[in-house]
Amino acid sequence: MQNSLKIKLVSGSHLITFISLSLGFSGLLFGASAWNVFSTYQAFDKAIANQFKLQNLSNQIIYYDEVLTMSARMYAGTGEPKWESRYNQVVPQLEITLKQIIEQTPNTYNANAKKTDEANLKLVDLETKSFELVRQGKTSEAMQILSGTEYESLKQIYSDGILTTRNAISLETENSLTRYRQFLFQSLLLAGLSLPILLVTATIIILRVKGFVQERNQAQLSLQELNQQLETRVEKRTKDLKSANSKITYLNEQLQEENLRMSSELNVTRRLQQMMLPLDEELETIKELDIAGFMEPSNEVGGDYYDVLHHNGRVKIGIGDVTGHGLESGVLMIMAQTAVLTMSVLQEKDPIRVLKALNTVLYENVTRMNSDKNMTLLLLDYFQGNLSLVGQHEEVIVVRADGTVERIDTNDLGFPLGLEADISSFIMQAQINLNPEDIVVLYTDGITEAENPNRQFYGLERLCQLVQNHRQESAQSICEAIIQNLKNFIGLSRVYDDITLLVIKQLQY
Repeated sequence: MQNSLKIKLVSGSHLITFISLSLGFSGLLFGASAWNVFSTYQAFDKAIANQFKLQNLSNQIIYYDEVLTMSARMYAGTGEPKWESRYNQVVPQLEITLKQIIEQTPNTYNANAKKTDEANLKLVDLETKSFELVRQGKTSEAMQILSGTEYESLKQIYSDGILTTRNAISLETENSLTRYRQFLFQSLLLAGLSLPILLVTATIIILRVKGFVQERNQAQLSLQELNQQLETRVEKRTKDLKSANSKITYLNEQLQEENLRMSSELNVTRRLQQMMLPLDEELETIKELDIAGFMEPSNEVGGDYYDVLHHNGRVKIGIGDVTGHGLESGVLMIMAQTAVLTMSVLQEKDPIRVLKALNTVLYENVTRMNSDKNMTLLLLDYFQGNLSLVGQHEEVIVVRADGTVERIDTNDLGFPLGLEADISSFIMQAQINLNPEDIVVLYTDGITEAENPNRQFYGLERLCQLVQNHRQESAQSICEAIIQNLKNFIGLSRVYDDITLLVIKQLQY
């Protein structure tokens, strides 16, 4: 009896020792695994936070660069000191942001820093020169610098450098995350090695514990009860999902109806725009001029405008471009056409007064609509071979009968409509004398800024050359030749802007 007791005691002692060693070893394995997982998570979280920070810094650099360019151009275009002040405020912010991103990733940034920094310094130098020109009253020369090929090329180099840095940062972060994932997998594998030991220990303990069967049965009863509760919850959740699905179906139907309504409104606006364009019969009544026009919006409703009005021997011609596209831009275009027509019917002959009144109408309506839209507009008044120009828009092309090409800059003749309540101080007037067979070409930037598959612009030089080559043809033939050449140039590229063209040829008078 005593020997049997000793055997049981020894056996129990060995069992306790085995269980203790097994639990201790498993605890060490799990502790090490948990620490590895925690460390990996901390590093992973830090890498993600660093990536977001670097991404934010990169976005700030791009934003500041665009603000600098916009401020410089607005200062050159308006001469208002507030744009120079805004420029000077952003420069130190950009420098601070660049310093931060260099501190975060010195190796990544230094790889392509030289070209980027050189481009940045040259951009600042060009912008400083433009500011000096504005102070001297040479706004057109300042705008030429800020819209010139050198300036755009330097901006492209600078943007490419920042983009390269962003890509390098993303690649470095992705490599770090890959290493963290591998390390995490190894940690989980280490934790899995302790599982067999735990299973053996659990089996021995279960076999030695008398109350295991009762606990298991109790667990099964609890599980059955839990399954019953789960089935009840699933049934309720199914009903909820059916109800939600019905609501979603209803909302989809409402959305489809709303889309149809909006499409109908856009179609009505587009038809109104087309109906307001001058008819061929109207243009044919103007005996002194041969006129042809073309308009093609980039979507259902465009923001381009042109019109030709003939009243009491005088001809009023207008061409403009509303910022943006869609219903709002189309409505603004219709407002402009209606206002110009109204002033013509009222026999207002002073183009400056017409432009001031039109700006007042658009400014009041844009303010009431709480919109940020504005419009460039050029008005031309023709009478007996004399053409009077007022308003700001694209350059006017004049091709004389002998092939001489003249380009008239309209930047100093006005200001975008709808931005300021009073633009009187910006309005100036220019005159063009037309002889028989002279040609005037008006257009929107949808032509000159159209791109081919190689991302090249159609450009003003190409347009001038084409008009010069076809100058002996009718206005309609010249218009068709330009549009066909433009479409051949664009090819399969996407058209992002409205295309509007107006060709005017002086006949014998």
